[in-house]
Order: sequence, then C-alpha cells, then structure tokens
Amino acid sequence: MTKSKSSVFSDFVLPIGVLLLICIVASALLAMTNKVTAPIIAEAQARAQEEARIAVLPEADSFELLEVDGLPETVTEVYRASNGVGYVFMLTSDGYGGRDTLNMICGIGADGLITDTQVISHDETVGLGSRVTGDDFRSQFVGKDTALEGVDTIGGATISSNYYINAIRDAFTAYDLVKEAE
Repeated sequence: MTKSKSSVFSDFVLPIGVLLLICIVASALLAMTNKVTAPIIAEAQARAQEEARIAVLPEADSFELLEVDGLPETVTEVYRASNGVGYVFMLTSDGYGGRDTLNMICGIGADGLITDTQVISHDETVGLGSRVTGDDFRSQFVGKDTALEGVDTIGGATISSNYYINAIRDAFTAYDLVKEAE
C-alpha cells in the first residue's frame, strides 16, 4: 500500500484558499444583487408610504415633508397636505413586542380631528396585542380630537393599546407644534 504524502499546503492552505475564494465570489454576487435591487426596494417603500399617507388623509392631493423642532420622540416624520386639508404623522412607539416595535401613521385634518390611523408594522403578540391593527380598535379614533374622549383600550392587550393611544397623543402634540410654527 502506498501512502500519500501529507503537506501543509494540501492539508491547510489549499482548503482555506478555496473557502476564501468561495466567500469572495458569494460576497461579490450579493453586492451586485443588492446594487440592482436596492433602488427597486426603495421605490416600493416610498410608494407604500405615500399610499399609507393617502389612506389616512384621503382628501389630500400630495404631501410635503416638514422639518419641525421639538417633536415628541415617537413622531418620526410630519407631512402637510399640499392642499391644506391636514397633516400626517409617522409614529414609532414601543409596544409589548419591545422598543420601537409599533410603527403607525395618523392623519389629522385641518380642523384638528383624526381622519384615520393605521399600523404599518408591528411585533405585537399575534391574536392579542396585534388586535390594535383591527378595524374595531382603529375606527374609534376617527373624528376624535386631542381629548380622545371615548377611546378604550383592548381587554387583555392593554399594554399594546396604551402604547397606541399614547402615540396618538404624541401626534396631537406634534400637530400643535406644527400649527404654532405656521
């Protein structure tokens, strides 16, 4: 029987070199794929956000991003409807799912009443905290002013619904700031 000679090169260097080459090729392919898909994904996200803004303030014709100082921490962006019918507030709040896990949008008309609210994304418990996305909960906000009189939490999901309600209160705080700045 013949025994093949073992060498440092064939036992160690060659396998490491092959793995390194595979990693370089895979990384290059992933980078090229990202370069091609990144603009498509960004455009789809921008379109989805525009549709969400229109959904909560349907009378608006287009939106203008506002720069406002002193916004509550939960308010990430403020948009004014170009035709003056109201404002849209992008909100990121804590939830039962953790920090910044409840992403919402709230429309407030020029009259200071909520036109609609929606959850864009969340990490709430399915079947419990996720009930904040349901029409039964959301619909109670439509037509409410800053007092939010008559808005109730969801039994068994009070943490999630309280975070939601507090985020809407922050939208009203931002609304007041925007109105003062004008």
